Amino acid sequence: MWIKTKNSVTLFVLAFFLSSSLLVACGNSTNTAKPQNHSSQQEVDTLFKKAEVLFEEDKNLEAYKIFKQLAEQGDAKSQNVLGSGYQHGFWGEIDLKQAKYWYQKSADQGFREAIYNIGALDFLNGKHKEALPYFEKSAKMNDPNALNMLGIYYSNGILFDQDYDKALEYFRKSADQQNRDAEFNVGQAYYYGEGVEQDYNKAFVWINKSANQDYSLAKIQLAEMYFSGKGVNKNVAKAVEIIKPLAELGDPKAQQNLKWYIDHPN
Repeated sequence: MWIKTKNSVTLFVLAFFLSSSLLVACGNSTNTAKPQNHSSQQEVDTLFKKAEVLFEEDKNLEAYKIFKQLAEQGDAKSQNVLGSGYQHGFWGEIDLKQAKYWYQKSADQGFREAIYNIGALDFLNGKHKEALPYFEKSAKMNDPNALNMLGIYYSNGILFDQDYDKALEYFRKSADQQNRDAEFNVGQAYYYGEGVEQDYNKAFVWINKSANQDYSLAKIQLAEMYFSGKGVNKNVAKAVEIIKPLAELGDPKAQQNLKWYIDHPN
């Protein structure tokens, strides 16, 4: 039997954090504090963009030097990026102590992504209670990742009584900002009828949105829907087309589902 994704809302937590990237950490927040020296914001922005380009070109050490310079000057966005680099090992060895140090520097200036990232570090370490205030604070600043995480708390009954209605409320707020993880979670809510009347057609719409943003769990669920004909006309060839690239990348769930689809074409 192919593997369903009933627990994907829970699985998302690990998948999301493990796939976090430096560019996600840069964020789109407009609350970047100004550097605490005499550099103009224009100069800072120019250097920041230069560092981004270097990072995209895999010149991490060169990018690090610029981000570090800007962070030490007090640029909140650079402080957050520096922390992300330490967390994910982009600057060399993973250093969670340094990651939290720079996240805190940025968060102290009100940078919402850094506030969220502190919560994420605590959550990964199983400190769900300690993480919650950071998620709540960042969510009040309309951070989509934080809003989605609050949905995770309510959906999984973490610290709160399980409340699918409340979870869906947060997932929607995040999905409205095109957060792919939240789009997937809204789709799952419709798929399983959690917090809303079960509706495969609406589930397909949301899961397809997430899959179009290259979210692997959404692609697996989308393939399953094409295979089973739930929310969309049954199309085994389409299911295979969607899931085959993931299987080729080594995803065990995708590999098992692909085998099932090929062995059961009708």
